Amino acid sequence: FTTLLYTIKFELASSFMKRTLTESAAEEGPSSVKKARCQPPTEEASVGMVSEDIEAQTMISSVEDTPKAVKEWLAATFTKQIFGRRQTVEPPKFRSIVQAVRASMYVDKITRKASQANITVTPATAMLQEDLNKWDIDVFKYDALTNNKPFRGLFGEVLQRYGLIKRFKINLTHLENYCALVEQGYNMHGNPYHNAVHGADVLITTHNLISSTGFAAWMTDIEIMALLFAAMIHDVEHTGTTNNFHICTSSPLTILYNDRSVLENHHISTAFRYFQNEESNPFSKLSKDDFREMRGIVVEAVLGTDMSAHFTQIKNMQNALFTPSAVNRNTALTLILHCADISHPTKEWKLHKKWTDDLMEEFFIQGDQETQLGLPNSPLCNRLETLIPESQVGFIDFIIIPSMNLLGDMFDALLLVHNEEMDKEGTKKHDVKVKRPWEARLAENRARWKSLVTPKEETPATNGRISEDEGEKQDTKSSSNGPVQKSSSPAAAKQPPPAAKQPPPATPPKQATRSGENGKTPPVGSND
Repeated sequence: FTTLLYTIKFELASSFMKRTLTESAAEEGPSSVKKARCQPPTEEASVGMVSEDIEAQTMISSVEDTPKAVKEWLAATFTKQIFGRRQTVEPPKFRSIVQAVRASMYVDKITRKASQANITVTPATAMLQEDLNKWDIDVFKYDALTNNKPFRGLFGEVLQRYGLIKRFKINLTHLENYCALVEQGYNMHGNPYHNAVHGADVLITTHNLISSTGFAAWMTDIEIMALLFAAMIHDVEHTGTTNNFHICTSSPLTILYNDRSVLENHHISTAFRYFQNEESNPFSKLSKDDFREMRGIVVEAVLGTDMSAHFTQIKNMQNALFTPSAVNRNTALTLILHCADISHPTKEWKLHKKWTDDLMEEFFIQGDQETQLGLPNSPLCNRLETLIPESQVGFIDFIIIPSMNLLGDMFDALLLVHNEEMDKEGTKKHDVKVKRPWEARLAENRARWKSLVTPKEETPATNGRISEDEGEKQDTKSSSNGPVQKSSSPAAAKQPPPAAKQPPPATPPKQATRSGENGKTPPVGSND
């Protein structure tokens, strides 16, 4: 019955769009987009990542009210000092799919009404139908409803909402088989944070970033599918340790990928290796040109989740926005995935706190391994010395706020260019000022973490870490004297930060800490 509904849905959508697509094809010609994509990109001068990272490190070190350990973590995780990547500029090709999205949303309403009849809908499917477009969707609840198999229903539903299942003739059985492999890959190492739930969260956030803002109108069908696919597989078979840990231990992956974006290269290779079995290749019907373009977008976007390239990526986009019409399309898509990957500080506190707990626990497990191997602890990986509230405030101030502000500016600028293109064609325009659903949550979460920061004049025995019960009390406390820390560890609060030679964690601690009776701490972002 679900297949029948999908068929009805997209037959109606096709009828709704028929005249618009026919006129568009007549104006552009059947192969105009393909020809444009086959042209070799022009090269710019290579970007000097070393000098840009020095600038970023100087900026971080100049801030006075941030603990030294937090500064070391920021510099170690989000800068790269050895090599750079070449940037290319390709003249953008605009093609609106806003009619397709609207038609899909219209038919969604029809299918929801049908589901109110005597039709059996699983709780997980019902949740997606109601909450998929909500910024604060509880992905942990959804994962539980799917018995830890989130992608089999989620990825197909997301693709369906953009009309991509029919557009690219995707075999639903092969799609389910592929998603099963991705789920197994994510859960291979039993990571607290980098598991299938994180992958599902990044996929949903990516969908919401391009749909709620209307940015999907700027993208082509193949770009939408490639970006959503990249979001799903961006951390598949993650080992739960950082790139620097792999390099310091000379792991097999390090040898294979020559110390360069070790985990990111592994995620990409793994995702495409799953296609080797024909029964698990949902994209077998794609033309060679479409598959080549999709792969190129996926490779660049996932490599862009390497946190050591963060400041270079931000600076490149800031410079590019001086001439929005010349922005490299893949660069724009890469920034979207990067921001989605580190976005959990922009979700409601309950979700953000849970993510932070899981990520910090993953950091601490790596720290335990480093201690056993006789290695110095990477920043934020020492259970006794890590200042979790301080690290989260620093992460939000230096990484999240600038990244999300830039993302919103990019949406505004590129949609303005898109509107100008549509003006020439006499097509209906999209709103230029996009919604920014992340701003309010980000401000709320930063304020909560800030309230948990230990005053400099105090020397608590918890190193800034609090129990969950104490944290809840402090969240609701309005006293101007600040929160009272609860001692739960014999370690001194102002112990020296990790040694300078410590290998930096590839996972950016994205948010707060939560240690105490539950022994967990909140994750902040991605630990690649």
